[in-house]
Amino acid sequence: MSERRMTRDEVLAAIARERERLRTLVDRLARDADRRTVTEEGWTAHDVLAHCIHWAGQLAFGLGAPMHPPAWVEAAGGARLDADEWNARAVAHYRVQPLEVVVRDFDRVADAVTERLRAKSDADMNADAKATIPWAPAGEPLWKSVASETFEHWPDHSDDLERALEWST
Repeated sequence: MSERRMTRDEVLAAIARERERLRTLVDRLARDADRRTVTEEGWTAHDVLAHCIHWAGQLAFGLGAPMHPPAWVEAAGGARLDADEWNARAVAHYRVQPLEVVVRDFDRVADAVTERLRAKSDADMNADAKATIPWAPAGEPLWKSVASETFEHWPDHSDDLERALEWST
């Protein structure tokens, strides 16, 4: 059985599709985006975007995007934290920010990821991600590392937002 392969254009299209879906749902929640709970963890749509900013931002950084570490990463002082702690820090940082700022920062990191990926070839997408992203699992293709933080990750949150919208009707 051969490993699944993806082209650069397929990866970029999948990111664009899932980004648009997530952003549309956040927009549909409008003024409730920072008040209405949408996940079992008690997150709002505002919090979901903060969480996505962290992980997509880490991906962009790993891909070589010229980004400064966000405040919650700098505050960790190089500590190795688990995913729950990183999520809590990102969510806490953005909780006091207006939704417009959270949306802007989500778009900024998503743009950084797509910009870096546009420079990749189809062969790069299917090569060992560890050659590009030092913390990627050895042997995992780059497209899969990208997918895990974008187009395979964001749909779970979009599903949460869709359920929240259904509950309100």
